[in-house]
Amino acid sequence: MTSPPDPKPKSVAGESPTRPLAANQPLIDSPEERVRELHNIDEKLIRDVATMNPAAAAYIRRHPCLSSESMTKWRCGYLPNDGGGDKRGWSLRGSILYPVLSEHGHVLAWVGRDTQYEQKERDYQQLSPAERSSKDPPAKHRFPKGFHRGLELFGQQASRLKEPGYREFIQQHGLTLVEGFNDVIGLDNLGVPALGIMSNRMTEPQGEKIARFAKQLGINRVNLMFDCEASGVEGAKDALCFFAEHQIDVRLVWSPTMHDSKFKGWQPESLSEADLGILTGD
Repeated sequence: MTSPPDPKPKSVAGESPTRPLAANQPLIDSPEERVRELHNIDEKLIRDVATMNPAAAAYIRRHPCLSSESMTKWRCGYLPNDGGGDKRGWSLRGSILYPVLSEHGHVLAWVGRDTQYEQKERDYQQLSPAERSSKDPPAKHRFPKGFHRGLELFGQQASRLKEPGYREFIQQHGLTLVEGFNDVIGLDNLGVPALGIMSNRMTEPQGEKIARFAKQLGINRVNLMFDCEASGVEGAKDALCFFAEHQIDVRLVWSPTMHDSKFKGWQPESLSEADLGILTGD
């Protein structure tokens, strides 16, 4: 979010800690033409629910933060199965796509959200233990092979600091850290410049990047707003320890028991302006 040089990360969860990872390369700079052609695939995305297939339309309706305006701003939307002869992003067709941008604003990857994940998860849970042991559980998101998610943050592009009131909000409240794509977009709709870890567990390189942002922006403060349920609490505990050890002023915005349990089970994307006022004290 501060346009520094390309990061040189240490390690990512699930990767060898002894072998530094190369930074993710912008798609437009790939030596492969088929990869370069993906940098502007958002030109093919559909943002009108009336023209989506039923599963995609139902997903968008369940997430009101994904208005046609917000999807246009964030370059996300539904990639139809029928490409009209355009084969780009073939493996992601039928998904809701989100772009992960570099700090300099270049597309690093397109992440696909399976619009039928919930049904697939229900079907999977109905299998017997023996049947489940022979199958992979359904995946909610599809990240490209070779893309190191744990090095990046959704919403990290420095251009966001030029939006009206965003620097002022950060100076007053600090950086806000959430889990998912829709959480970042939903808070952005309310004027809150949040960053997403694209998981419920923060990696060390992500934590180091956030700490660098906090120090470079001169506030040294981070607010944790992971999903207000069990897995979010566990992820927040890890992040609290990390930032405390790095001498960052870290605050837990909510938990299932805080605020008289009002927000138990909530996700940041569901918040209204009134809810936000309760959490920030404004």
